Amino acid sequence: MVTSQVEIASVIERFIQKQFRIVDTVPALRSTHLFESGFVDSAGVVELIAFVESTFKIRLGDDQVFSDDFTTIDGIAAIVDSMSARPN
Repeated sequence: MVTSQVEIASVIERFIQKQFRIVDTVPALRSTHLFESGFVDSAGVVELIAFVESTFKIRLGDDQVFSDDFTTIDGIAAIVDSMSARPN
């Protein structure tokens, strides 16, 4: 079970590297804007949302997906962490 924001970011980073074939080590990938940098395109964002929701058992709303936080790995991890901390 993933329990910290750092661990969440690691899981998301590994997925993005594998799914979007980022073979070179990208310095500061976790803080890089995924869409402006070209790492994730419009079809890829759908894959990313599906991965995040299924992996972390959460349901992202438009307010999360369209937020500035959802543009970086660290930001996505923060969203997931905050949603996971909510009581059901």
